[in-house]
Amino acid sequence: MLLSSFKETFLQNFLSISTWQSLVAILLFFGLMGGFWYGLKQIKIKFVYRILIGMTIGLIFGVVIQTIIEFPGGSWFSHKGNAVWALVDGSWLDISSYYIKPDKEVMTVAQALAKNVLTSNNVSELAKSMMLYINAGADKLAFEGLTINAEIKSGIDWIIEFNVWASMLKQIFINGILLITIPIVFIAIFRVVARPGSKGLGRISGKAVAILLINVAIAFTITFWIGHLLKIGKGLNFDQHIPGGSGRTDSKALPEIVWGYIPSNFIATLSATAIIPVIVLAALIGYATTFVRKKHPESMDNLMNVIDRAWDIVMSILMTFMKIMPLAVMAMLTTAITTRAIGALASIGLILAIGYVGIFIMLGVMTLVLFLSGVNVAAWWKHAWKPLIQGFSTQSSNATLPVTMDTLTNEMKIKDKVTSIVAPLSTSLGLVACAGVQAGLITSVLYTGSESVAEMNVFAFFILGLFTTIVASIGIAGVPGTATVVTSAVLNGIGFGAYFAPVYAIFGAIDGLFDMGRTATNVTGSVFAATLVAKDEGLFEEGTELVSEKQLTKIVEKREKQAKAKQEKLELKTEKQNQNKIVKEGKKAAKLKDEKSKTKQNK
Repeated sequence: MLLSSFKETFLQNFLSISTWQSLVAILLFFGLMGGFWYGLKQIKIKFVYRILIGMTIGLIFGVVIQTIIEFPGGSWFSHKGNAVWALVDGSWLDISSYYIKPDKEVMTVAQALAKNVLTSNNVSELAKSMMLYINAGADKLAFEGLTINAEIKSGIDWIIEFNVWASMLKQIFINGILLITIPIVFIAIFRVVARPGSKGLGRISGKAVAILLINVAIAFTITFWIGHLLKIGKGLNFDQHIPGGSGRTDSKALPEIVWGYIPSNFIATLSATAIIPVIVLAALIGYATTFVRKKHPESMDNLMNVIDRAWDIVMSILMTFMKIMPLAVMAMLTTAITTRAIGALASIGLILAIGYVGIFIMLGVMTLVLFLSGVNVAAWWKHAWKPLIQGFSTQSSNATLPVTMDTLTNEMKIKDKVTSIVAPLSTSLGLVACAGVQAGLITSVLYTGSESVAEMNVFAFFILGLFTTIVASIGIAGVPGTATVVTSAVLNGIGFGAYFAPVYAIFGAIDGLFDMGRTATNVTGSVFAATLVAKDEGLFEEGTELVSEKQLTKIVEKREKQAKAKQEKLELKTEKQNQNKIVKEGKKAAKLKDEKSKTKQNK
């Protein structure tokens, strides 16, 4: 009894090492990590190679562990305790949160398991005879017409304990990056807006938004038609899952999205993870500073000096965490594999493959556009790989933002005026893969997997899906696990929210594996948009490798010529207005004189 209590409270709950397998796995993993770190100290190699080596080691270690546990078809092995899983159309789905109604009492499957209503002896038979509901009212069915093959699955203790330890350095790194994300965004926007003589910020923002949304439209179009051509939903039979009224609504109306971007609480805005409200707050304070400067210029100069030093401090913290990035990447790749059902790829691998085809095509499209725009593509990719790898590893655009901004400013030599606006903006708006590729994949799977949906004209369905995706992309957050939000927003937006449960059963299973590629493409799209805006505005620092000095001079001269023409046009308009004013005043004076003359004559 005492030994059992010691094992549960100390070894399992506190130390998280209760089996010899977990001890061996942890020692091997950290032994490899220590050897890798020692090698990095002894051999000086480029940062990109350090990252790639860390990824390779993490990938191999994760695959070895998956081989040992024989590639399970569902991710139950990485979750504590027991849960009820069902095989639905070849994919294992955790149905613990669904509702059942045994003996007229509505309860979740998890509650039924806890109350021993469901046991290992009866779960299979009961699952076949009982309907699954997706709400507590038990009026919205899921998976109607399908035979549910359910089993009670248990987590593998040593895998769970290993993942806890392997995630330690990963979480330290991610938490450290997230720690400075909000300060970086706030300081960057404030510095740009509050700086004397800052103009054209609205124009830069408008161009960035246009590029990001066009990217989403292109990504959706490419992925949708590839999926439609290959009929990737064939055989999924979504119509059999739907009674006509199930689904969920997580999407927001466009006006709600807009007013949600306006901060309502100063402290809450800076303590949350949403980026666009921070941008708005920093811009408001920076704009107000420009007015205060007129009365107190010296005080505002001192404030700007403080902000500049704060920026230096935040960048120094960033560089501190970047030193452990190779080790963090190793941990991220390992846990990405050891917490997910790699075995599920046997049944849904084609959908994941098409998703990655869409991602690679978009990377190619962006590269081609840069090339046609006159950007040195080789020099661009020489620096763009860093945020790409960071996004792939962290699966979070927000966590990658400091690295993205550092790359744009210090390596690509793009001016703060562009970097400070475009990079933060692109973490919550126009995510090329999380919105464009993901939505294209969802809609093509639905259209080719449902006879009812396919009755709609394919071009009308495509246009509807495209418009919905562009609107939905305005409010998708740059955090891990966006499959639920995107799936719900798009399906409800096109009027097929009833298909949420069966569609999400597919995309929820591949979300972890797909999210790595999606986020990498999202942050690359951010760098792409910032580069195009900088190229169009001529906002590069001296020493940039992206454009030649001759190109930069030509761009600047063109901008100066446009500004001069605009100024001349404005002066001409002002002169014409003055002339009209003089003429009007002359007529008014003449009329007044005539009136006085008539009055005098009458007298």
